[in-house]
Amino acid sequence: MSLNFVLIDDQKSVLESTCKRIKKFITENHIDANISLSTTIPQDVLNYSSEKFEQMNVYILDINFKSEINGITLGRAIRDREPNAYIIFLTAYIQFSMMVFKYKLKVFDFLVKPVSYLDLSDCLKALVKEYSRIQYLHLPAERSFISIKSGYREYRISLNNIIYIESFGPKLAIHTVNGQVEYYGTLKEIEKSIKEMTDTFYRAHKSFLINTRHIKEVNMKEQAVTMSTGDKCLMSRNKKNFLKEFDLLNNLNFFT
Repeated sequence: MSLNFVLIDDQKSVLESTCKRIKKFITENHIDANISLSTTIPQDVLNYSSEKFEQMNVYILDINFKSEINGITLGRAIRDREPNAYIIFLTAYIQFSMMVFKYKLKVFDFLVKPVSYLDLSDCLKALVKEYSRIQYLHLPAERSFISIKSGYREYRISLNNIIYIESFGPKLAIHTVNGQVEYYGTLKEIEKSIKEMTDTFYRAHKSFLINTRHIKEVNMKEQAVTMSTGDKCLMSRNKKNFLKEFDLLNNLNFFT
């Protein structure tokens, strides 16, 4: 399920700037997301929430704007309709942050204006990381496995147990915590199937699809990713920046 961003700010210049930065973040980080609404009118947001409450929405709200409905009131209405929506507040007035806690709005983050791209990017990386984790934990049992045929045998493999998948010639090798399974297939096909279930796999190289949950180390100089088993997967030059910024790698070893 994609993330749908909804933005409101009474200053059009701030609204436009925030939209551009979010679009930049989505593009640079290859996120399945879009900006569904950007407005200066609170009622537009309320109408959107009433109609689109079943989607996974990320609300980025200015707190203090010239209207009878302020950001706090808007946040409360959203939270009543959408208990799982993400809410991020933007404001130039730090004192308003206490009101957020007072009304127990379960806000994901609170950013003080002027918000830099780095601060916004860090916030959204953390949000995407949490959303991916929740998505993975709530996968239906039948969708958290892949089924493949190898010779006369059929295997049902948990996505969580897959460390990486390697292609060689017309065959694929699925490396798991329990061993290796080989079968005839293409990396493009299995990548498409897995992407429909989780965002935790990444195509680091034309021959390698890696499970980011099993990354141990990234060596930029060698253009290699070391997995939890100690196996090394190749990394394409044009994938370096993405892997370097990938939030799950923040606590890992990087060598340049």
